[in-house]
Amino acid sequence: MNADVCSEADVVVVGGGPVGLFLAAELGLAGASVLVVERLDRAARTDSPALRGVTTRTMRTLALRGLDGPVVAAAEQALRTLIGTAATLAPAGPRPVAAGGQVASTQLGSGGATKGHIGMVPLTDPLGEHTDVSLLPVPYTVLREVFAARARQHGAGLLHGRSVVAVEPGPDGVVARLDDGRTIRAGYLVGADGGRSAVRRLAGFDFPGTGPTLFAVGGEDVALLDAEKLPRGFTRTPAGALMVDVVPGQVVALEFDRPPADRRAPVTAAELQAALRRVGGADVTVARVGSPFRYNDNARQATSYRFGRVLLAGDAAHVHSPFGGQGVNLGIQDAANLGWKLARVVRGSAPEDLLDSYTAERHAPAARVLRNSRAQAALLRHGPQVDAVRDLIADLVEVPQAKRMLIEMLHALDVTYDHPDRSAGHPLVGRFAPDLLPVDGLDDGLAVLLDATPAGEHRAAVAGRPGLRWSRAEFPGHPGLGAVLVRPDGYLAWAGDRVDPRPGPAGALNRWFGPATA
Repeated sequence: MNADVCSEADVVVVGGGPVGLFLAAELGLAGASVLVVERLDRAARTDSPALRGVTTRTMRTLALRGLDGPVVAAAEQALRTLIGTAATLAPAGPRPVAAGGQVASTQLGSGGATKGHIGMVPLTDPLGEHTDVSLLPVPYTVLREVFAARARQHGAGLLHGRSVVAVEPGPDGVVARLDDGRTIRAGYLVGADGGRSAVRRLAGFDFPGTGPTLFAVGGEDVALLDAEKLPRGFTRTPAGALMVDVVPGQVVALEFDRPPADRRAPVTAAELQAALRRVGGADVTVARVGSPFRYNDNARQATSYRFGRVLLAGDAAHVHSPFGGQGVNLGIQDAANLGWKLARVVRGSAPEDLLDSYTAERHAPAARVLRNSRAQAALLRHGPQVDAVRDLIADLVEVPQAKRMLIEMLHALDVTYDHPDRSAGHPLVGRFAPDLLPVDGLDDGLAVLLDATPAGEHRAAVAGRPGLRWSRAEFPGHPGLGAVLVRPDGYLAWAGDRVDPRPGPAGALNRWFGPATA
Protein backbone atom coordinates (compact mmCIF):
# COMPACT_ATOMS: atom_id res chain seq x y z
CA MET A 1 0.00 0.00 0.00
CA ASN A 2 1.19 3.51 -0.79
CA ALA A 3 2.71 5.24 2.26
CA ASP A 4 0.12 8.03 1.94
CA VAL A 5 -2.73 5.54 2.29
CA CYS A 6 -4.33 4.40 5.53
CA SER A 7 -6.93 1.67 6.11
CA GLU A 8 -9.06 3.99 8.23
CA ALA A 9 -10.11 7.61 7.78
CA ASP A 10 -12.76 10.02 8.89
CA VAL A 11 -13.92 10.32 5.28
CA VAL A 12 -13.25 8.35 2.11
CA VAL A 13 -13.72 10.36 -1.08
CA VAL A 14 -14.17 8.20 -4.17
CA GLY A 15 -13.05 10.09 -7.27
CA GLY A 16 -9.83 12.04 -7.81
CA GLY A 17 -11.10 14.71 -10.19
CA PRO A 18 -11.36 18.41 -9.32
CA VAL A 19 -14.52 17.96 -7.21
CA GLY A 20 -13.19 15.08 -5.12
CA LEU A 21 -9.82 16.74 -4.62
CA PHE A 22 -11.28 20.11 -3.66
CA LEU A 23 -13.57 18.35 -1.19
CA ALA A 24 -10.56 16.50 0.26
CA ALA A 25 -8.73 19.81 0.66
CA GLU A 26 -11.72 21.35 2.44
CA LEU A 27 -12.08 18.37 4.77
CA GLY A 28 -8.38 18.34 5.57
CA LEU A 29 -8.34 22.09 6.22
CA ALA A 30 -11.10 21.57 8.78
CA GLY A 31 -9.15 18.83 10.56
CA ALA A 32 -10.70 15.64 9.17
CA SER A 33 -8.57 12.73 8.01
CA VAL A 34 -9.28 11.96 4.34
CA LEU A 35 -8.43 9.27 1.82
CA VAL A 36 -9.13 9.81 -1.89
CA VAL A 37 -9.57 6.68 -4.00
CA GLU A 38 -9.18 7.22 -7.73
CA ARG A 39 -9.94 4.53 -10.31
CA LEU A 40 -7.31 5.66 -12.82
CA ASP A 41 -3.64 5.02 -12.24
CA ARG A 42 -1.36 8.05 -12.25
CA ALA A 43 0.25 6.82 -15.45
CA ALA A 44 -3.15 6.35 -17.10
CA ARG A 45 -4.12 9.98 -16.53
CA THR A 46 -3.42 11.94 -19.69
CA ASP A 47 -2.40 15.57 -19.89
CA SER A 48 -5.53 16.46 -21.83
CA PRO A 49 -5.69 20.09 -22.99
CA ALA A 50 -9.44 20.07 -22.32
CA LEU A 51 -10.55 23.46 -21.01
CA ARG A 52 -13.12 24.12 -18.33
CA GLY A 53 -14.79 27.50 -18.05
CA VAL A 54 -14.36 28.55 -14.41
CA THR A 55 -17.08 30.99 -13.44
CA THR A 56 -17.00 34.08 -11.29
CA ARG A 57 -18.69 32.39 -8.34
CA THR A 58 -16.18 29.55 -8.40
CA MET A 59 -13.23 31.95 -8.61
CA ARG A 60 -14.60 33.84 -5.62
CA THR A 61 -14.94 30.57 -3.73
CA LEU A 62 -11.34 29.68 -4.59
CA ALA A 63 -10.27 33.17 -3.49
CA LEU A 64 -11.61 32.42 -0.01
CA ARG A 65 -8.86 29.80 0.29
CA GLY A 66 -6.13 31.66 -1.61
CA LEU A 67 -6.45 29.29 -4.59
CA ASP A 68 -7.45 31.84 -7.22
CA GLY A 69 -3.89 33.01 -7.81
CA PRO A 70 -2.41 29.51 -8.26
CA VAL A 71 -5.22 28.52 -10.62
CA VAL A 72 -4.78 31.63 -12.81
CA ALA A 73 -0.99 31.34 -12.86
CA ALA A 74 -1.04 27.66 -13.78
CA ALA A 75 -3.78 28.23 -16.37
CA GLU A 76 -1.80 31.01 -18.06
CA GLN A 77 1.28 28.79 -18.36
CA ALA A 78 -0.71 25.79 -19.60
CA LEU A 79 -2.58 27.83 -22.20
CA ARG A 80 0.58 29.43 -23.52
CA THR A 81 2.04 25.97 -23.93
CA LEU A 82 -1.17 24.75 -25.60
CA ILE A 83 -1.62 27.42 -28.26
CA GLY A 84 1.61 29.40 -28.32
CA THR A 85 3.19 32.29 -26.49
CA ALA A 86 1.05 34.84 -28.36
CA ALA A 87 -1.99 33.72 -26.41
CA THR A 88 -2.61 35.48 -23.14
CA LEU A 89 -5.23 35.65 -20.49
CA ALA A 90 -5.86 39.37 -20.73
CA PRO A 91 -7.42 40.77 -17.58
CA ALA A 92 -10.17 43.33 -18.04
CA GLY A 93 -9.86 44.91 -14.63
CA PRO A 94 -7.88 43.83 -11.59
CA ARG A 95 -6.14 40.47 -11.39
CA PRO A 96 -7.40 37.99 -8.82
CA VAL A 97 -6.99 39.24 -5.29
CA ALA A 98 -8.37 38.21 -1.93
CA ALA A 99 -12.04 37.55 -1.44
CA GLY A 100 -12.91 41.18 -0.79
CA GLY A 101 -11.82 42.27 -4.27
CA GLN A 102 -12.48 41.54 -7.91
CA VAL A 103 -11.62 38.24 -9.52
CA ALA A 104 -9.93 38.37 -12.88
CA SER A 105 -12.20 39.09 -15.80
CA THR A 106 -10.43 36.96 -18.36
CA GLN A 107 -11.25 35.48 -21.69
CA LEU A 108 -8.79 33.99 -24.10
CA GLY A 109 -8.20 36.50 -26.87
CA SER A 110 -11.28 38.60 -26.14
CA GLY A 111 -10.39 40.87 -23.25
CA GLY A 112 -13.19 39.42 -21.18
CA ALA A 113 -15.98 40.57 -23.51
CA THR A 114 -17.79 37.21 -23.57
CA LYS A 115 -19.45 36.17 -20.33
CA GLY A 116 -20.86 32.86 -21.60
CA HIS A 117 -23.62 31.75 -23.93
CA ILE A 118 -27.15 30.42 -23.98
CA GLY A 119 -27.41 27.65 -26.55
CA MET A 120 -24.40 29.26 -28.31
CA VAL A 121 -26.10 32.65 -28.39
CA PRO A 122 -23.24 34.69 -26.92
CA LEU A 123 -23.61 36.92 -23.88
CA THR A 124 -21.21 39.69 -24.84
CA ASP A 125 -20.19 42.78 -22.91
CA PRO A 126 -18.76 45.20 -25.51
CA LEU A 127 -19.28 48.24 -23.27
CA GLY A 128 -17.67 46.68 -20.21
CA GLU A 129 -20.84 46.89 -18.12
CA HIS A 130 -20.20 43.53 -16.44
CA THR A 131 -16.49 43.66 -15.61
CA ASP A 132 -17.24 41.96 -12.28
CA VAL A 133 -18.09 38.76 -14.19
CA SER A 134 -15.69 36.52 -16.08
CA LEU A 135 -15.37 33.05 -17.58
CA LEU A 136 -11.80 31.88 -17.09
CA PRO A 137 -10.63 29.09 -19.44
CA VAL A 138 -8.66 26.64 -17.30
CA PRO A 139 -7.24 23.28 -18.43
CA TYR A 140 -8.81 20.40 -16.54
CA THR A 141 -5.38 19.18 -15.51
CA VAL A 142 -4.63 22.51 -13.83
CA LEU A 143 -7.67 22.25 -11.58
CA ARG A 144 -6.79 18.70 -10.69
CA GLU A 145 -3.14 19.44 -9.95
CA VAL A 146 -3.76 22.60 -7.91
CA PHE A 147 -6.45 20.93 -5.83
CA ALA A 148 -4.38 17.76 -5.37
CA ALA A 149 -1.47 19.81 -4.04
CA ARG A 150 -3.75 21.59 -1.59
CA ALA A 151 -5.34 18.32 -0.49
CA ARG A 152 -1.92 16.80 0.21
CA GLN A 153 -0.90 19.96 2.05
CA HIS A 154 -3.81 19.38 4.42
CA GLY A 155 -2.92 15.74 4.98
CA ALA A 156 -5.17 13.89 2.54
CA GLY A 157 -3.99 10.54 1.24
CA LEU A 158 -4.39 9.74 -2.48
CA LEU A 159 -4.71 6.16 -3.72
CA HIS A 160 -4.61 5.77 -7.51
CA GLY A 161 -5.43 2.79 -9.68
CA ARG A 162 -8.06 1.25 -7.41
CA SER A 163 -11.83 0.93 -7.81
CA VAL A 164 -14.46 0.67 -5.11
CA VAL A 165 -16.48 -2.50 -5.73
CA ALA A 166 -18.67 -2.54 -2.60
CA VAL A 167 -20.02 0.08 -0.22
CA GLU A 168 -21.32 -1.21 3.11
CA PRO A 169 -22.80 1.50 5.35
CA GLY A 170 -23.56 0.80 8.98
CA PRO A 171 -24.80 2.71 12.02
CA ASP A 172 -21.30 3.78 13.08
CA GLY A 173 -19.44 4.03 9.79
CA VAL A 174 -19.05 2.75 6.27
CA VAL A 175 -16.81 0.11 4.70
CA ALA A 176 -15.43 0.49 1.17
CA ARG A 177 -14.10 -2.66 -0.46
CA LEU A 178 -11.55 -2.22 -3.25
CA ASP A 179 -10.96 -4.30 -6.35
CA ASP A 180 -7.70 -5.65 -4.93
CA GLY A 181 -9.44 -7.09 -1.86
CA ARG A 182 -8.41 -4.37 0.55
CA THR A 183 -10.88 -2.71 2.90
CA ILE A 184 -11.13 0.89 4.04
CA ARG A 185 -13.22 1.87 7.04
CA ALA A 186 -14.43 5.41 7.47
CA GLY A 187 -17.00 7.47 9.26
CA TYR A 188 -18.47 8.67 5.96
CA LEU A 189 -17.97 8.05 2.26
CA VAL A 190 -18.51 10.60 -0.52
CA GLY A 191 -18.97 9.57 -4.14
CA ALA A 192 -17.39 12.19 -6.39
CA ASP A 193 -16.73 9.63 -9.10
CA GLY A 194 -18.51 11.20 -12.05
CA GLY A 195 -21.65 10.73 -14.07
CA ARG A 196 -21.32 6.93 -14.15
CA SER A 197 -20.74 6.86 -10.40
CA ALA A 198 -20.08 3.43 -8.93
CA VAL A 199 -20.85 4.80 -5.46
CA ARG A 200 -24.27 6.01 -6.56
CA ARG A 201 -25.08 2.59 -7.97
CA LEU A 202 -23.61 0.55 -5.12
CA ALA A 203 -25.31 2.61 -2.40
CA GLY A 204 -28.71 2.50 -4.13
CA PHE A 205 -29.33 6.20 -4.87
CA ASP A 206 -32.10 6.86 -7.38
CA PHE A 207 -31.21 9.01 -10.38
CA PRO A 208 -34.32 10.22 -12.21
CA GLY A 209 -34.27 12.50 -15.21
CA THR A 210 -34.42 12.60 -19.00
CA GLY A 211 -32.48 10.47 -21.45
CA PRO A 212 -30.24 11.77 -24.22
CA THR A 213 -31.46 13.15 -27.54
CA LEU A 214 -28.28 14.96 -28.57
CA PHE A 215 -25.03 13.13 -29.29
CA ALA A 216 -21.64 14.74 -29.85
CA VAL A 217 -18.22 13.39 -30.77
CA GLY A 218 -15.01 15.36 -30.94
CA GLY A 219 -11.44 15.84 -29.87
CA GLU A 220 -9.44 18.46 -28.03
CA ASP A 221 -6.59 18.34 -30.58
CA VAL A 222 -7.91 17.43 -34.02
CA ALA A 223 -5.91 17.56 -37.26
CA LEU A 224 -7.96 18.04 -40.46
CA LEU A 225 -6.27 17.69 -43.84
CA ASP A 226 -8.76 20.07 -45.44
CA ALA A 227 -9.95 22.26 -42.60
CA GLU A 228 -10.97 25.06 -44.96
CA LYS A 229 -13.99 22.98 -45.98
CA LEU A 230 -15.57 23.52 -42.57
CA PRO A 231 -16.59 26.91 -41.17
CA ARG A 232 -14.75 28.00 -38.03
CA GLY A 233 -16.73 28.74 -34.90
CA PHE A 234 -20.21 27.48 -34.09
CA THR A 235 -22.49 26.54 -37.00
CA ARG A 236 -25.96 24.99 -37.00
CA THR A 237 -26.81 22.84 -40.01
CA PRO A 238 -29.87 20.82 -41.05
CA ALA A 239 -28.07 17.72 -39.76
CA GLY A 240 -26.87 19.07 -36.40
CA ALA A 241 -24.15 21.52 -35.38
CA LEU A 242 -20.41 22.00 -35.73
CA MET A 243 -17.94 23.56 -33.31
CA VAL A 244 -14.58 24.15 -34.96
CA ASP A 245 -11.90 25.99 -32.98
CA VAL A 246 -14.43 27.48 -30.57
CA VAL A 247 -11.79 26.21 -28.16
CA PRO A 248 -8.40 26.27 -29.96
CA GLY A 249 -7.75 22.92 -31.63
CA GLN A 250 -11.10 21.44 -30.65
CA VAL A 251 -13.49 20.03 -33.27
CA VAL A 252 -16.97 18.73 -32.39
CA ALA A 253 -19.80 17.27 -34.48
CA LEU A 254 -23.20 17.22 -32.84
CA GLU A 255 -26.24 15.28 -34.04
CA PHE A 256 -29.77 14.81 -32.74
CA ASP A 257 -31.56 11.48 -32.38
CA ARG A 258 -28.62 9.48 -33.74
CA PRO A 259 -27.10 7.56 -30.82
CA PRO A 260 -23.76 5.81 -31.30
CA ALA A 261 -23.62 2.05 -31.48
CA ASP A 262 -21.57 1.98 -28.27
CA ARG A 263 -21.59 5.07 -26.02
CA ARG A 264 -18.63 3.75 -24.03
CA ALA A 265 -16.39 3.05 -27.02
CA PRO A 266 -13.45 5.44 -27.63
CA VAL A 267 -14.00 7.96 -30.40
CA THR A 268 -11.93 7.14 -33.46
CA ALA A 269 -10.78 9.34 -36.32
CA ALA A 270 -13.12 7.40 -38.63
CA GLU A 271 -16.16 8.00 -36.39
CA LEU A 272 -15.45 11.73 -36.07
CA GLN A 273 -14.77 12.03 -39.80
CA ALA A 274 -18.09 10.38 -40.66
CA ALA A 275 -19.96 12.66 -38.26
CA LEU A 276 -18.27 15.79 -39.61
CA ARG A 277 -19.21 14.80 -43.15
CA ARG A 278 -22.83 14.16 -42.21
CA VAL A 279 -23.22 17.37 -40.24
CA GLY A 280 -20.99 19.65 -42.31
CA GLY A 281 -21.82 18.31 -45.76
CA ALA A 282 -18.17 18.38 -46.79
CA ASP A 283 -15.70 15.55 -47.51
CA VAL A 284 -13.22 16.46 -44.80
CA THR A 285 -10.49 14.06 -43.71
CA VAL A 286 -9.54 13.61 -40.06
CA ALA A 287 -5.86 12.80 -39.76
CA ARG A 288 -5.63 12.73 -35.99
CA VAL A 289 -7.90 12.92 -32.94
CA GLY A 290 -6.07 13.89 -29.80
CA SER A 291 -7.92 13.59 -26.46
CA PRO A 292 -11.15 12.32 -28.04
CA PHE A 293 -14.46 12.58 -26.22
CA ARG A 294 -18.17 12.07 -26.59
CA TYR A 295 -21.06 13.61 -24.69
CA ASN A 296 -24.84 13.91 -24.77
CA ASP A 297 -27.64 15.82 -23.09
CA ASN A 298 -28.60 13.15 -20.57
CA ALA A 299 -29.98 15.15 -17.61
CA ARG A 300 -30.45 13.41 -14.28
CA GLN A 301 -30.27 14.27 -10.59
CA ALA A 302 -30.30 12.22 -7.42
CA THR A 303 -33.40 12.91 -5.35
CA SER A 304 -31.25 13.15 -2.23
CA TYR A 305 -27.47 13.62 -2.02
CA ARG A 306 -27.28 11.69 1.24
CA PHE A 307 -28.12 8.11 2.09
CA GLY A 308 -27.08 7.60 5.70
CA ARG A 309 -23.29 7.76 5.83
CA VAL A 310 -22.88 7.90 2.04
CA LEU A 311 -23.09 11.19 0.14
CA LEU A 312 -22.74 12.30 -3.48
CA ALA A 313 -21.08 15.37 -4.99
CA GLY A 314 -20.51 16.73 -8.49
CA ASP A 315 -21.51 14.66 -11.50
CA ALA A 316 -22.22 11.69 -9.25
CA ALA A 317 -25.18 13.72 -7.94
CA HIS A 318 -26.26 15.40 -11.18
CA VAL A 319 -25.45 15.16 -14.89
CA HIS A 320 -26.37 17.40 -17.80
CA SER A 321 -25.00 18.59 -21.13
CA PRO A 322 -21.82 20.70 -21.00
CA PHE A 323 -23.48 23.75 -22.56
CA GLY A 324 -22.80 26.87 -20.58
CA GLY A 325 -19.73 25.36 -18.92
CA GLN A 326 -21.53 24.85 -15.62
CA GLY A 327 -20.65 21.27 -14.64
CA VAL A 328 -17.32 21.48 -12.84
CA ASN A 329 -18.38 24.74 -11.22
CA LEU A 330 -21.53 23.15 -9.84
CA GLY A 331 -19.47 20.32 -8.39
CA ILE A 332 -16.92 22.62 -6.76
CA GLN A 333 -19.77 24.51 -5.11
CA ASP A 334 -21.13 21.16 -3.85
CA ALA A 335 -17.74 20.44 -2.29
CA ALA A 336 -17.50 23.90 -0.72
CA ASN A 337 -20.94 23.43 0.85
CA LEU A 338 -20.33 19.89 2.07
CA GLY A 339 -16.73 20.03 3.23
CA TRP A 340 -17.01 22.18 6.34
CA LYS A 341 -20.28 20.54 7.41
CA LEU A 342 -19.00 16.99 7.10
CA ALA A 343 -15.75 17.87 8.88
CA ARG A 344 -17.64 19.33 11.83
CA VAL A 345 -19.84 16.24 12.06
CA VAL A 346 -16.98 13.72 11.96
CA ARG A 347 -15.05 15.75 14.54
CA GLY A 348 -18.06 15.80 16.85
CA SER A 349 -18.55 19.59 16.89
CA ALA A 350 -21.91 19.50 15.09
CA PRO A 351 -24.88 17.10 15.09
CA GLU A 352 -25.30 14.65 12.23
CA ASP A 353 -28.49 16.33 11.00
CA LEU A 354 -26.34 19.26 9.83
CA LEU A 355 -25.67 17.06 6.79
CA ASP A 356 -29.34 17.24 5.81
CA SER A 357 -28.76 20.89 4.91
CA TYR A 358 -26.40 19.77 2.14
CA THR A 359 -29.18 18.40 -0.07
CA ALA A 360 -31.53 21.15 1.08
CA GLU A 361 -29.13 23.83 -0.16
CA ARG A 362 -27.46 22.23 -3.17
CA HIS A 363 -30.33 20.36 -4.85
CA ALA A 364 -32.12 23.47 -6.13
CA PRO A 365 -29.06 25.06 -7.83
CA ALA A 366 -28.40 21.81 -9.70
CA ALA A 367 -32.05 21.52 -10.72
CA ARG A 368 -31.81 25.00 -12.24
CA VAL A 369 -28.69 24.00 -14.17
CA LEU A 370 -30.47 20.91 -15.52
CA ARG A 371 -33.36 23.11 -16.61
CA ASN A 372 -31.23 25.65 -18.44
CA SER A 373 -29.00 22.99 -20.00
CA ARG A 374 -32.08 21.24 -21.43
CA ALA A 375 -33.21 24.59 -22.85
CA GLN A 376 -29.79 25.19 -24.37
CA ALA A 377 -29.78 21.77 -26.03
CA ALA A 378 -33.21 22.48 -27.53
CA LEU A 379 -31.90 25.77 -28.96
CA LEU A 380 -29.33 23.86 -31.03
CA ARG A 381 -31.92 21.97 -33.06
CA HIS A 382 -32.64 22.94 -36.64
CA GLY A 383 -35.88 24.31 -38.03
CA PRO A 384 -37.84 27.52 -38.48
CA GLN A 385 -39.46 27.28 -35.05
CA VAL A 386 -36.09 27.01 -33.29
CA ASP A 387 -34.70 29.76 -35.52
CA ALA A 388 -37.49 32.04 -34.35
CA VAL A 389 -36.80 31.24 -30.69
CA ARG A 390 -33.08 31.87 -31.17
CA ASP A 391 -33.81 35.23 -32.78
CA LEU A 392 -36.03 36.10 -29.83
CA ILE A 393 -33.32 35.06 -27.35
CA ALA A 394 -30.76 37.13 -29.27
CA ASP A 395 -33.01 40.17 -28.92
CA LEU A 396 -33.69 39.50 -25.24
CA VAL A 397 -30.03 39.23 -24.27
CA GLU A 398 -29.59 42.84 -25.39
CA VAL A 399 -32.06 43.97 -22.73
CA PRO A 400 -29.79 44.91 -19.78
CA GLN A 401 -31.94 43.27 -17.10
CA ALA A 402 -32.32 40.05 -19.11
CA LYS A 403 -28.62 39.90 -19.92
CA ARG A 404 -27.70 40.39 -16.28
CA MET A 405 -30.16 37.69 -15.21
CA LEU A 406 -28.72 35.17 -17.67
CA ILE A 407 -25.12 36.01 -16.79
CA GLU A 408 -25.87 35.60 -13.09
CA MET A 409 -27.61 32.30 -13.80
CA LEU A 410 -24.67 30.86 -15.75
CA HIS A 411 -22.16 32.04 -13.15
CA ALA A 412 -24.33 30.92 -10.19
CA LEU A 413 -24.31 34.48 -8.87
CA ASP A 414 -28.05 34.19 -8.24
CA VAL A 415 -27.67 31.31 -5.76
CA THR A 416 -29.08 32.15 -2.34
CA TYR A 417 -29.67 29.55 0.33
CA ASP A 418 -33.07 29.62 2.03
CA HIS A 419 -33.30 28.63 5.66
CA PRO A 420 -35.16 29.81 8.78
CA ASP A 421 -32.71 32.59 9.61
CA ARG A 422 -33.36 34.14 6.21
CA SER A 423 -37.15 34.25 6.49
CA ALA A 424 -37.11 35.49 10.08
CA GLY A 425 -34.15 37.84 9.91
CA HIS A 426 -31.99 40.04 7.73
CA PRO A 427 -32.34 40.01 3.91
CA LEU A 428 -28.58 39.39 3.52
CA VAL A 429 -28.84 35.99 5.23
CA GLY A 430 -28.26 33.14 2.79
CA ARG A 431 -26.27 35.25 0.36
CA PHE A 432 -22.66 34.81 -0.70
CA ALA A 433 -20.74 37.68 0.82
CA PRO A 434 -17.17 38.16 -0.47
CA ASP A 435 -17.53 41.94 -0.38
CA LEU A 436 -18.00 41.84 3.40
CA LEU A 437 -14.89 39.77 4.14
CA PRO A 438 -11.48 41.00 5.29
CA VAL A 439 -8.58 40.94 2.86
CA ASP A 440 -7.38 37.51 4.04
CA GLY A 441 -10.71 35.95 3.14
CA LEU A 442 -11.38 32.67 4.94
CA ASP A 443 -8.11 30.93 4.25
CA ASP A 444 -8.11 29.32 7.69
CA GLY A 445 -11.40 27.56 6.90
CA LEU A 446 -13.09 28.93 10.03
CA ALA A 447 -16.44 30.62 10.28
CA VAL A 448 -16.13 34.25 11.34
CA LEU A 449 -18.41 36.66 13.15
CA LEU A 450 -17.58 40.10 11.72
CA ASP A 451 -18.57 42.80 14.17
CA ALA A 452 -18.88 46.50 13.33
CA THR A 453 -20.60 47.54 16.56
CA PRO A 454 -18.66 50.16 18.55
CA ALA A 455 -18.20 47.97 21.63
CA GLY A 456 -17.83 44.67 19.80
CA GLU A 457 -20.98 43.52 21.52
CA HIS A 458 -21.21 40.17 19.69
CA ARG A 459 -17.73 38.95 20.62
CA ALA A 460 -18.92 36.82 23.51
CA ALA A 461 -21.27 34.89 21.22
CA VAL A 462 -18.43 32.83 19.71
CA ALA A 463 -16.91 31.84 23.06
CA GLY A 464 -16.79 28.08 23.57
CA ARG A 465 -17.48 27.31 19.93
CA PRO A 466 -14.61 25.56 18.13
CA GLY A 467 -14.14 26.41 14.47
CA LEU A 468 -15.33 30.01 14.84
CA ARG A 469 -13.53 33.28 15.34
CA TRP A 470 -14.54 36.87 15.98
CA SER A 471 -13.13 39.84 14.08
CA ARG A 472 -13.77 43.54 14.10
CA ALA A 473 -14.96 44.79 10.72
CA GLU A 474 -16.35 47.70 8.76
CA PHE A 475 -19.02 47.45 6.09
CA PRO A 476 -18.70 50.62 3.98
CA GLY A 477 -21.15 49.33 1.38
CA HIS A 478 -23.74 48.58 4.06
CA PRO A 479 -23.75 51.55 6.45
CA GLY A 480 -26.56 50.22 8.67
CA LEU A 481 -25.08 46.76 9.10
CA GLY A 482 -23.83 45.90 12.58
CA ALA A 483 -22.50 42.33 12.34
CA VAL A 484 -22.57 39.20 10.17
CA LEU A 485 -21.84 35.54 10.73
CA VAL A 486 -20.02 34.11 7.71
CA ARG A 487 -19.91 30.35 7.21
CA PRO A 488 -16.67 28.71 6.01
CA ASP A 489 -18.12 28.55 2.47
CA GLY A 490 -18.62 32.34 2.37
CA TYR A 491 -22.40 32.38 2.84
CA LEU A 492 -24.06 34.46 5.53
CA ALA A 493 -25.64 32.47 8.35
CA TRP A 494 -26.81 35.57 10.24
CA ALA A 495 -26.78 39.35 9.92
CA GLY A 496 -27.89 42.10 12.28
CA ASP A 497 -28.26 45.86 11.94
CA ARG A 498 -26.51 48.33 14.23
CA VAL A 499 -29.73 49.79 15.59
CA ASP A 500 -31.76 46.61 15.96
CA PRO A 501 -29.81 43.34 15.56
CA ARG A 502 -32.77 41.13 16.43
CA PRO A 503 -32.84 38.22 16.19
CA GLY A 504 -29.32 37.91 17.61
CA PRO A 505 -26.72 35.39 16.41
CA ALA A 506 -27.40 32.73 19.06
CA GLY A 507 -29.99 30.82 17.01
CA ALA A 508 -27.83 30.72 13.88
CA LEU A 509 -24.74 29.76 15.88
CA ASN A 510 -26.58 26.85 17.48
CA ARG A 511 -28.13 25.75 14.20
CA TRP A 512 -24.92 25.70 12.16
CA PHE A 513 -22.19 25.18 14.74
CA GLY A 514 -23.85 23.50 17.72
CA PRO A 515 -24.21 24.77 21.28
CA ALA A 516 -21.33 26.44 23.06
CA THR A 517 -19.24 24.27 25.37
CA ALA A 518 -18.49 25.28 28.91
